[in-house]
Amino acid sequence: MPTFMPPPRFRYTGFLLAALLCCVPAPRAMAGPQTVPLLIGDTLDEQGKPKPLSPIKRQLLDAIERELGIVFELRMYPWARAERYALDGVALIFGLPKNADRLHALRYSDVAAYNKLWIVTRSDATFRFNTIEDLRGKSIGVVRGYNYGEEVERARGTVFRTDENIASRSTRLTRLMLKRVDAVLLYHPSQQTAREVEAEINAYMAPRLQSIGAAANAGYSVLPKPLATDAGVFFAIASNKDDGIIGRINAALARIHQRAPN
Repeated sequence: MPTFMPPPRFRYTGFLLAALLCCVPAPRAMAGPQTVPLLIGDTLDEQGKPKPLSPIKRQLLDAIERELGIVFELRMYPWARAERYALDGVALIFGLPKNADRLHALRYSDVAAYNKLWIVTRSDATFRFNTIEDLRGKSIGVVRGYNYGEEVERARGTVFRTDENIASRSTRLTRLMLKRVDAVLLYHPSQQTAREVEAEINAYMAPRLQSIGAAANAGYSVLPKPLATDAGVFFAIASNKDDGIIGRINAALARIHQRAPN
C-alpha cells in the first residue's frame, strides 16, 4: 500500500512547529528561598561534636529567615577558624565580637541581641564579686580562641590566669567540679537572671556528674553580678563581600525589635 505523504506546505508547518517546541524551555521548578552560608563558633558536647544552637539563638535566626525569605546554611567551627574564614570573605558570620582589627576588615550589622557574662563557681566555693579585681589570683575556665571583651582580655594573665579549653561547656564545668579551676565564664542571653542561669546549669550537669563519683559533692552557683554585659551580638561579613546583606539584616532586625514586647 502506498505511503501517504502530506502536502509540502503541511510538512513545512510540522517541521516549524517541532523546531519551535524544541526552543521553548521546559518549565522550571519553583525557586526556593535563597540559601545564605552562616559561620558560627561551635559549642561542643562531651564527644567533641557540635551542639545544636540554643533555643533563643535559633529563634532569632528563624525570625530573620522569615523576614528576609532566606535559609541560613550553618557552618560551625572553632571560633578562631570561623573568624579566619569570615576575614577571608568565605561567608557571613554571627556572634563574633568587635575589635579594632575586625572593624577594619568586616562590616557589622546593628545589634541583634545582648548577652551577659556570668561567673560560675562550685556552690561550696563562692566568693564576693564586685569588680574584676575580685578575680585576682584565681584560675578561670574560658573557651580557647574566644574574646570576652576588652576588660577581660586586659586582665588575662595579670589579674587572673586562664584555663583555656575546647568549646565544651560540660568539660569546663566538670573541671570546675574537680577543682581544676576556681570559676568558669559563661555567656547567657541578657533576659535570663543569675538564678535562672544557675538552675539551667545544675539541670544540665546533673546526669553528667554521675561519672565523676565522690568528687561531685557540691552543686553550681552563679554569682549575682555578671562580669560584663557584652557590646552586643552581631552579624558581620568581609567589607568587600557585602552585597547588601548587612543592610537587609539591619532592616529585618528593626522590624523584629519593633514588634517585640517592651
